[in-house]
Amino acid sequence: MQFAFLDKVYNFNADKNPGDTMKKAAVLLAVFMLFSVFGIFAAPMTSAATTNGKVVIAVDLAHGENPKGLTAVTYKGKLINKGMIESLTNYTFVYFGSPKYQDQLGITRLGDEITYDALKKNNVTILIIGQPTNPFRNEEILAIKQWLLEGGHVLWIAGDSDYGSNGVKTQQFVNVILDKLNMTNLRVDLCEVADPVSNAGGKSYRVVAYDDPWKDTPKRDVLVAGLKNGGKVLVHGPGPVAWVDSPDGQGNWHALNESSKPKDAYVIIHSSNHAEIGESNPPAANAYQAGQTGTFPILAAQIVQIKGKNPDVIIVSGETPIGGYEPMWAAEYYGVKLDGPQVVTNILTWSLDMTKKSSGGGICGPAFIIALAALPLVLRKRK
Repeated sequence: MQFAFLDKVYNFNADKNPGDTMKKAAVLLAVFMLFSVFGIFAAPMTSAATTNGKVVIAVDLAHGENPKGLTAVTYKGKLINKGMIESLTNYTFVYFGSPKYQDQLGITRLGDEITYDALKKNNVTILIIGQPTNPFRNEEILAIKQWLLEGGHVLWIAGDSDYGSNGVKTQQFVNVILDKLNMTNLRVDLCEVADPVSNAGGKSYRVVAYDDPWKDTPKRDVLVAGLKNGGKVLVHGPGPVAWVDSPDGQGNWHALNESSKPKDAYVIIHSSNHAEIGESNPPAANAYQAGQTGTFPILAAQIVQIKGKNPDVIIVSGETPIGGYEPMWAAEYYGVKLDGPQVVTNILTWSLDMTKKSSGGGICGPAFIIALAALPLVLRKRK
């Protein structure tokens, strides 16, 4: 192998003594190894695509969702907290949906429906689908999958409880999308979580859940940073998260807990241990049973490995960060102080961290040790 710049510095070709050449090569090898170990030649972490230096979040408003929480959250005319768009200034927000939202939100509209071209051309890294009440066309789901298969992307898809006709439809639409994506085992089960103890305003369906990730969650500290209210987050009428044997939806359903979980899946938000499972409408739940009590997962994430590319993160939640009756973004509800904005912010930050990987390069570990051990032999003067 020829390296012109090395020839200029050490004039390898001019060496008449092969031993001198070997010694010079060995010195260069040692320098290269040391630089690699200390990061000078190491490959950088690959990061999310940005627009004007900001990560792009696309919000779906094309399937019956509403934008509550993107703008200021108010109650009886009182400002509760700033909206997501105003608060998360390190992101660029765009949306899919009706033109009627453009003036209200002041962000770019990408079209009436989700397309791969729109996701790609606008450098979308995070896509949030919050409680759809209308079905997705197959072409939209294929577009999302094509985008995810590029690696390094985050999909947050939120369901609902089975209360009312919209709740049943939302659960169905969310699980159909997940089945057709065929990339994650996580699903929203067909029931609801209520909590007679941990709630807002004394109503069990106004569940106050907790940002308390499983202890084995990578970079767990990112998810619990800055919490001032015990990690409390409003999940208004949520469904529980479960998992299924195969990412395409085939096989048995299972309750999601630390002893029963798919690979690289982590619960981030859960109910209190006073919660209970309810059934408002058919069909019956697959993994949980009506009357069951205890702690239930409300939001989980699965890190999905994409061969040769950065991982994806797929978040499945039984309540939505945006829209719904009252979003997770709320900082207060019926007098209960919440960490909603901080929790959602932390989840977005963590998800981006999980999509990063080293692209390799550098010499380290066993290779470095072997090379270092061999160095004296190479440098030894020929007899």
